Amino acid sequence: MCIRIVSLSITPKEALELLMGEIDGDLIHYEYHQIKENIGFGSVVFEKFYSRGKSQRMMIVNTENLENVTNATIILSSNWEEYSYDLDFEIWDECMEELMEILDEYIIDEKIE
Repeated sequence: MCIRIVSLSITPKEALELLMGEIDGDLIHYEYHQIKENIGFGSVVFEKFYSRGKSQRMMIVNTENLENVTNATIILSSNWEEYSYDLDFEIWDECMEELMEILDEYIIDEKIE
């Protein structure tokens, strides 16, 4: 599992919509809950197949701006069937890099877990 937490200069809804428009994977789940205008929280879940290593990755992104700064928690996980196999960390890096490139121009701060 790989986790990164970033602060963004766009709203949670804009971040989620940006990812849904850019990620080349299967959208498994999307939800957004607006609390007030431009304030809310939501999440997207994608499944993406990587031909190198013949593996699937789950991409989970949770966003919120309840304290006036948009925070995004990005979680990458293997398909449950792959937990017993050796993980290819190059695929983890490739997957995270894809997400970070999409969000790059909006990242204010980053915390790597």
